[in-house]
Amino acid sequence: MENYFIEFRFQSKKIRSYLKETIYGINRRFKVGKRKHIPHITLIGPFITTNERRLIADFSRVCSETKVMKFRGEGFGTFNSNRVVYVNIGATDRLNEFRIRLVELLRTYCKLQQQDKRKDIDKFGYHSTLAMNLSQKEFDLIKKHIKNKAPPNFTQIIMRITLLRNSKILREYDFMFRKLLDRRHALNKHILMNSKKRLRQFMAGHYNPDGLIKRSFEKRRETIWDKIKSLFMKNGNR
Repeated sequence: MENYFIEFRFQSKKIRSYLKETIYGINRRFKVGKRKHIPHITLIGPFITTNERRLIADFSRVCSETKVMKFRGEGFGTFNSNRVVYVNIGATDRLNEFRIRLVELLRTYCKLQQQDKRKDIDKFGYHSTLAMNLSQKEFDLIKKHIKNKAPPNFTQIIMRITLLRNSKILREYDFMFRKLLDRRHALNKHILMNSKKRLRQFMAGHYNPDGLIKRSFEKRRETIWDKIKSLFMKNGNR
């Protein structure tokens, strides 16, 4: 059975580099974790489904109807019960509503983790993992280590959200261009460069990708109305 995830992968070079350096620094010092790690925030997953086509359609629709989101990195945190060390993520209400809406759609035909069904921001516990699967001794040492580090404090605008299948990109939604990308286009460096250019324009107040939501909706409505008119015209000509 395929494993699916929906996550945010950090696009800011500065923030991604900071997270990677922190993760690899912990890995080297305490000999834990993986050699390769993509800094991310898991929104839903892992989960399974037998209806991938519906999953892609629902993922695309919810993304296309959601305004640009952001969050803050707010210091370090730990899950003591399962010994995880992470960067705490301060999610906005919009980001939490986006996740909840996806969960409500997916739970009807996907097998989700119980954790993913939590609606409260604090109870869900938005985070970006730095180290996991630790022994008690490793956990205690890393907790002590991060207390002596400057806590992360950053704001991040969500440029893309990723749908993965077995840890590989299946689809990625680009909020700057309001487009659903397949794996090939999601990994295309030229497209990514243009998306980041649009992001900079958005941050400077010269571009608003949310303005495309209404146009996209009106276009769909016109298409449906054209089909209805076409149907009536056919019936009228019989």
